[in-house]
Amino acid sequence: MLAEQRGARTNTAWTDDGYAMLARLAGQWLVEPQPEPIPIGENSGYEDKAIYIVVNRNGNACYCGKAAPTRALTRGPTATRLSRHVNGNKSKRDEWVEYWVIPLRETTPDHVVSALEKTVAARLGIPLVHRTRVPRRRT
Repeated sequence: MLAEQRGARTNTAWTDDGYAMLARLAGQWLVEPQPEPIPIGENSGYEDKAIYIVVNRNGNACYCGKAAPTRALTRGPTATRLSRHVNGNKSKRDEWVEYWVIPLRETTPDHVVSALEKTVAARLGIPLVHRTRVPRRRT
């Protein structure tokens, strides 16, 4: 079991079974499960779209995000998105150690990717903040 292989860093709540449950939420949009953690900084592959779950040094899932690029990338979109997070934030660079990917089909509609991101975050108990632009009232 992955939880045993990862040793002291792992929270018993985050296991390969937890990943499998979350991956099943993708339904028909799931390419294939990837139930292995990937060290931050390493490329997950060349998935077209994905939901990713970041795990901290304590083995807790601490962040959930989505990768749905609108242009071609030289690296996988998940690795590219994560590098933007850690390069711009020292606390994330110090805390985040690995991530898990739920790869989605290229044809997955953007609204499905967004809904899945929200659902995964809710199941993990991770707050997810989506800023909605509210038009200003002009007086």
